Amino acid sequence: MVLISSLVFASTLALASNSQSIYLAKFTDAQQEIKTKISFHHALLASESNGLLLELNEQEVILLKSKGITLTPATHQWQEKLNNIKNNSQKTNNQNSGIPGFSCYETVEETFFEADKLVTQYPDLTQWIDIGDSWQKQNGGDGYDLKVLKIGNKELIDPPILFIQSAMHAREYTTAALTLDFAKTLLNNFESDPDINWILNRHQIHILFQTNPDGRKLAESGIDQRKNNNENHCHVLKVGVDLNRNFSFGWNTVSGGSSGNECDITYRGTAPGSEPEVSAIENYVRSIYPDVRGDKDTDAAPVDTKGLYLDIHSYSELILWPFGHTETIAPNNKGLQALGRKLAYFNGYEPYQSVGLYPTDGTSDNLAYGELGIAHITFELGTAFFQQCSTYENKIKPDNLKALIYAAKVVEAPYLMTSGPDITELKVTQVDRMSLIVEATATDTRFSNKLGIEPTQNIKSVSYSINEYPNAHNTQLAQFTDNDADSSVEQISVELFDSDASVIYFQAIDENNQAGPVSALKLEGKTPSATASISCTGAFCQFETTEKDDDFSYYWYLEDGRAALGQTAEFILASLGEHKLIHRVENNIWGYIGETTININITELIKPNVQFTTSCTEKTCQFDASATTDIDSATLTYAWDFGDSNNSDSITPEHRYENTGSYSVMLTVTDEHNQTSTISKEVTVSEAVIPEPTSEPEEKQSSGGSLFYLIFVLFGIRKIRI
Repeated sequence: MVLISSLVFASTLALASNSQSIYLAKFTDAQQEIKTKISFHHALLASESNGLLLELNEQEVILLKSKGITLTPATHQWQEKLNNIKNNSQKTNNQNSGIPGFSCYETVEETFFEADKLVTQYPDLTQWIDIGDSWQKQNGGDGYDLKVLKIGNKELIDPPILFIQSAMHAREYTTAALTLDFAKTLLNNFESDPDINWILNRHQIHILFQTNPDGRKLAESGIDQRKNNNENHCHVLKVGVDLNRNFSFGWNTVSGGSSGNECDITYRGTAPGSEPEVSAIENYVRSIYPDVRGDKDTDAAPVDTKGLYLDIHSYSELILWPFGHTETIAPNNKGLQALGRKLAYFNGYEPYQSVGLYPTDGTSDNLAYGELGIAHITFELGTAFFQQCSTYENKIKPDNLKALIYAAKVVEAPYLMTSGPDITELKVTQVDRMSLIVEATATDTRFSNKLGIEPTQNIKSVSYSINEYPNAHNTQLAQFTDNDADSSVEQISVELFDSDASVIYFQAIDENNQAGPVSALKLEGKTPSATASISCTGAFCQFETTEKDDDFSYYWYLEDGRAALGQTAEFILASLGEHKLIHRVENNIWGYIGETTININITELIKPNVQFTTSCTEKTCQFDASATTDIDSATLTYAWDFGDSNNSDSITPEHRYENTGSYSVMLTVTDEHNQTSTISKEVTVSEAVIPEPTSEPEEKQSSGGSLFYLIFVLFGIRKIRI
């Protein structure tokens, strides 16, 4: 295989023609593919199971082949994918919001609207500031403001700041959605999540959701747009300037690191920071971060430098750190590499220095780290520019929110703290009337080892504090479960006797005396989550709390004001549709309170099951409907029609008919939901039956005399014969 130097390779790119074709690139190993994703990210179209689809000019084809990469024409393959993307974008029949065909991704306008809502909902924690204009707005078109959402304690002086920008390249759909979801996660969980609470009380998060709003509007229609919408450059073909080749520091300093051809996808613009979007970012970033690094590539920033700059891109599933303009490692490489490998632990991406097959220039890491010395990380999210929503919601979003939360934790000293141990698996394991026990794990092993092994150390100690962020005056040492500090993973245990304890903070130190970030836990170990099982028949619902304890009190509050006390509750709800029930649990010993809102949807109502009996004597009948039941109603009304134009509303009426005969008796029962059921029976009434009078029988003469006479005669005859 013929190898050429990076300089020759990069120099040749500057001569590339405008003629481009689609190829499937196949690789000999994973490293080769990663480097191609980095250096040819501008040419990347899609990932296949057997390679990458790339849009290449003739010189790029020659240079990739010289690296031993197999290229096969794939225009038809890409056209099929493109047609699927366009068809998906047109399927908007049932879509009321989001990018057409991709409802999970907010449009530019919807992004601004959602940010406005957050500012309204959380005025004490947010500021929504204008830092500049897009090219279209600056030049009289239908452009946009560039706006940054600042999240955190407004009263902080010189706080550690996490700055995040997204959607610099217009076609990268997932990026702005992720940063907006991150902002919502922070604000919506400020009160309930103790880690987010201390983060926003001590740090600030500044987010530029839409870095390239003009270009994004083009991409929202399914156009494969990367650059901004500067109509002065290549207006007919590939309009605009690549914003990630336009940053001032190091602009056009690497031969082939960007393009001077305005129709190339990596066109760098006419001058450093020529684009209003880049100029606005540079001015803002310089206003929030000081310059702490020297002018030479070999000058390191102080290892305790605070601040972190994240640039969120897609796609390739990579975590990248400086340098990108040279293969030489950065002077702060130890901290940058540890930070990259730590973030990659959370999202499973491959961590790598941001130079691939050739270097680049004019990128955002040149501003952050090259000029100012601030730690910089680039995320390459997911597996497609036009990523399907299911992949974003189920994989990209949850994995990367974890990484962003971690980044927000270590912004105080990212070069140092990421090498320190983490606290995980915090939980309350035992509670009695006198104390509770908190257990946790201290670990120095949470790094991605995909492209290299990060050194780890044994845990030296773990300290904790109660109700206050830890400092030199309020901490105590936690006990190692095995009583030995001899491992990079240690179990710890703390027994607390303070009933006023509401939050516990932990921080671990390794044997190099490097502290990791703080992790916190709300002390609600024996306050259950207030969950409950629900069983409804019609509108009759039964509730039973999930976790039961004699030291707890259980309350149920229905939205209409009704309430119940105890581990179970029963309510008959008023109507079909949605209802809300608040289940509140109070720990009577420690005072912790758990509360959950239970949503109930009643989809059917039960009609009364009507039953009645009859008993008639002559023209008077007794009726009894007490056997009638209705499981989802406590109140029933009765309407009797006795068949003779008479009625009753009693449950056990008595009725006397005027005339004899048969009558159809109808009973209609209505419940509290206006559900009715009717049943009828036939009753027969008659006159009273009077018995016929009977005569006394004639008195008969006694036969006693005859019998005496007969005996006498017989006796006399017998005597004579003697």
